[in-house]
Amino acid sequence: MLVEKIKNDLTKHLKSGDKAKVSLTRLLLAAVKDKEISLRTNAEEDNKLNDSLVMDIIKKMIKQRNLAIESFKKANRLDLVEKEKLESELLSIYLPKQLSDIELTSVIIKVIKDTKAESIRDMSKVMKVLKEDYGDHCDFQKASIIVKENLSNNSN
Repeated sequence: MLVEKIKNDLTKHLKSGDKAKVSLTRLLLAAVKDKEISLRTNAEEDNKLNDSLVMDIIKKMIKQRNLAIESFKKANRLDLVEKEKLESELLSIYLPKQLSDIELTSVIIKVIKDTKAESIRDMSKVMKVLKEDYGDHCDFQKASIIVKENLSNNSN
């Protein structure tokens, strides 16, 4: 299970003395524990913490770091940009390998052809197929932009 891997990594980081990795791993485990507690208190029928939920937490943390990177770039704080990039890279270790931009574009073009999408109105069909088939392997923010570009080009 992914949580066990994260806990084992925390032990490794503590032994190696890497303070940045220790801090980030503890932050991740705290977020996971918080989610676990909220599942318990909400009494949802499936209140087990699974890898999918942990990956969602990690994706959310990476997204937060990417937003911070943009803000720090605008404020010309390159030292903080580097720190956030490092944290984002460390978090992405726990996610499945993401498709590169080139791979993502080719997958989107294939899905557009398969779904016979012709205009922006068909975007939801394309995104649905992407989510079903490539859910853990692509960044949907990027995918959305690429789908819009391709569908706008098709309608012209």
